[in-house]
Amino acid sequence: MAPTLSARRLAAVIGELDADGPAYVEITDRIRVAALDGRIADGARLPSERELAAVLGVSRTTTSRVYAELRDAGLIESRRGSGSTIALPLEASTASSLISTSTDPDALAFTYSAPVGPPGMARAFERACEKLPSLLATSGYLPDGLPVLRELIAEQYRRRGLPTDPEQIIVTNGAMGAISLLARTLLSPGDRVLVEGSSYPHAHDAIVASGGRLTPLPVGGSPWDIESMTAALAAGRHTMTYLIPDFHNPTASVMTLAEREAWGRELDRHGVIAVVDESMREVNLDGIDLPPSLAAFDPSAVLVGSSSKTYWGGLRVGWLRAPKHLVMTLVQARMIGDLGTSAFDQMVVAELLADGGQTAAAGRAALRAGRDHLLAELAERLPEVEAPCPAGGLSVWVTLPGHISTRLCAAAERRKLLLTPGPRFFTQASRLGERHTRIPYAHSPEQLSEAVARLRLALDEVQGGRAAPPRPSDASLDLIA
Repeated sequence: MAPTLSARRLAAVIGELDADGPAYVEITDRIRVAALDGRIADGARLPSERELAAVLGVSRTTTSRVYAELRDAGLIESRRGSGSTIALPLEASTASSLISTSTDPDALAFTYSAPVGPPGMARAFERACEKLPSLLATSGYLPDGLPVLRELIAEQYRRRGLPTDPEQIIVTNGAMGAISLLARTLLSPGDRVLVEGSSYPHAHDAIVASGGRLTPLPVGGSPWDIESMTAALAAGRHTMTYLIPDFHNPTASVMTLAEREAWGRELDRHGVIAVVDESMREVNLDGIDLPPSLAAFDPSAVLVGSSSKTYWGGLRVGWLRAPKHLVMTLVQARMIGDLGTSAFDQMVVAELLADGGQTAAAGRAALRAGRDHLLAELAERLPEVEAPCPAGGLSVWVTLPGHISTRLCAAAERRKLLLTPGPRFFTQASRLGERHTRIPYAHSPEQLSEAVARLRLALDEVQGGRAAPPRPSDASLDLIA
C-alpha cells in the first residue's frame, strides 16, 4: 500500500521555490517529475491543498491550480472527501524511457546509463552457441552460477591481488540482482545502513524496500568523508554500508587509498558489512591507476560486479564476491526468488572474459569517444554549464547555472529529451540536487549532438521565460540505471 505524504514530506520533495515564473508551474513540474522518477510512489495520497499551501508559503489558489494541472495531465485522481492520490497512467508508470523511444523515433532517452554492444559482442554469442549442446545436456539450474564463469571471475579478482575461490562467487541477474539479494538477506526491518549522500537511487530503493534505514553522509567534497563516517558509526549501530568507490555514480569520483584504508579499518572495527559496488571499476576510460579494492582493507566486504556496464546493457549478468561464511546463506536466500541467471547469457560473459580483454577495450574506446564528443558539445553550446571530464564511468555530472535541475529536465522533456533531475540521486531532500543533472554519453555522436541542442533550448526557456512547446504524452523518467 502506498504511503500518505504529509505536507512537510511533499514540500521536502518539491524543494525550495526560486523560479521567476508562476509558482504553480514550478510546483506542478516538480511533483510530476518526482512521481515519474519514483520519488513519489504510484498510489501515494497527497496532502490537502490547504495544508500544502501553508507549508510552501503560497496561496491556496496556487495549490488548487497545481492539483488541477496534475489532474488534467492524468497524474492524480481526486475524490470529494477522499483527497487526491498519484495515479500514473500505464505508459508512464510501467513503460521505461527505452520503450518510450521505441514508439517515438524523435524521443531521446538519457535517463539510463548503459553501453550499446561493442565490436566483438556478436562473436562472443557465436562462440557461446557453439558450446550450447553441452549446456543443454544439463538441467540449467544454476543458483550459484556457471562453474566456468565463476572461475573466470575469481581469476579476475586474483589478478587484482584479492585471493578468491570460485566458491566465493555467486552469479546474479545484474548488479541490481546482487544488491537486492544482499539487502533482503542481510537486513532486518529497522537496521541502519550507512550510505553516500548522493548515489545510485535504485540501490537505495532496494535497501529501503528490505526494511533498511538510510544514514546518508553529508554531500560536498568527497562522497566518503572520513570524519563524518567515523561520527556516524560511533553514534549508533549500523548493520551495513553501501558504497560505490570506483567512478562513483553519479559524480565519477574515485575513493582515495587513504579513504579506503580508513573506511576498511572502521567498518571492520564496528562489525559493519560493507557492500561495495564495483560495477563501474572496469569502465576505466583513461586507464588511471585505481587503489586496491576496499576488500583489501576489510576482508568481510562483499563486492558487486556486472557485465552490463562493461559490455552491453542487455547482458543482465552480475555477480558478488562474498566471504565464504556468507555464501550458502546467500544462495539459499536467492533460491526463494529465482533459481539462477540465464545459463546461455553466463556462457556469453564467460567468452567475453576469456577473450583477453579485446571486447572490453573496444567498448571503452567507444565510450571515450562519446565522452569527448559530449564534453566538446557542452563547451561549445552550453558554456555556462560546468562539465568536468570523468576518468571513467558512463556519464558526466554537470553543474547547472542555478538551482534549476527539475525545471530544466521538465523543459527538456517537452522537447522529447528525457533526463533525470539531480535530486533523484540525493538520499535526502537537498537544494544541492537542483544544481546538477547527469548526462550519459553511451550514445551515438548524432544523438549526443541533438541532445545538447535540445538542452540548449530548454535552458533558454528556463532562464529566459520563453514559450514552452507542447508536452509529449508518452515520455517516462522511471528508468535510471
